[in-house]
Amino acid sequence: MSNTNARSGVATSQEPPLGETRLSTRTEPSARRGRRARPVVRLVCTDLDGTLLDSDGAIRERTLSTLAEAARAGVAVVGVTGRPVRDTLDLARRYGLTGPVVCSNGAVTVDIASGRLLDCRGFGPGDAAGILREVRDAVPGVAVGVDSVSGLRLEAAFVRLVPNPWCHVALEGGTAPVDGDPVVKILAAHPMLLVDELAAVLAAVVGDRAVITRSTGDFLELSAPGVDKGEALRLLAERRGLPLEHTAAVGDMPNDIPMLRAAGLAAAVANAHEDALRAADIVLPSNDDEGVAALIRLVLPRAGKGEACRV
Repeated sequence: MSNTNARSGVATSQEPPLGETRLSTRTEPSARRGRRARPVVRLVCTDLDGTLLDSDGAIRERTLSTLAEAARAGVAVVGVTGRPVRDTLDLARRYGLTGPVVCSNGAVTVDIASGRLLDCRGFGPGDAAGILREVRDAVPGVAVGVDSVSGLRLEAAFVRLVPNPWCHVALEGGTAPVDGDPVVKILAAHPMLLVDELAAVLAAVVGDRAVITRSTGDFLELSAPGVDKGEALRLLAERRGLPLEHTAAVGDMPNDIPMLRAAGLAAAVANAHEDALRAADIVLPSNDDEGVAALIRLVLPRAGKGEACRV
């Protein structure tokens, strides 16, 4: 995800040197952690909300400059988000980003400039409708949404429960979108159940027919089997001919954990959920302190010189 916006071409003089970093290595015992040399990073996959974006949902100037610097150095930075396609493309184009972006927790990859669909891995024909029907039967009061390639559809009850929902239209009649527009994600919220409680109930309903995760504390996300951010990172690396050890990932929520586990270097921003922090090799500054920029700066000198990254 490179940046072509002219305003990002000049780095701010207020940027603190990386040597003063709040960047820290996790100290809890883990086979993944410890000070060791890592191969050169050529692909960085970053979550958007709570990670690349600050608390106002914006990409800050220093981060934009660092994205442009990464592009010049030949390091691909790709957004991998739970957001639906339309919302993700609107955001990326607003900041002049280019290249591919992965949406809907790894289910859909699109080219930012053209909107061309590069990959889609959704539910099979009839599967989404069956899951929706069983979820409604098993969980009275549940509110749902359906994310497909063409757009996001949300029940009115879901919109009432979830603040600031993405751009959407009404989901009417309780049905999934028509054939030819595959469902890539099902959303579920409940007025009385916490997300962990709802997850336990839904797991018993859907079994291995869906992957259940979350990117906020407000609702759950169900993806097709085999679809997650980790698999998205693997596919991106494969298409570039990169071994996984030449990749890095950064995130903040449980839906980012498969991506952190797949990457050669796993990072979490300081504001991350405790489960994401436990999955990380290093902890970066928070999203409001532009932690993704710190990660890119960490790997860029090594990328340019062909040196190993030591953390």
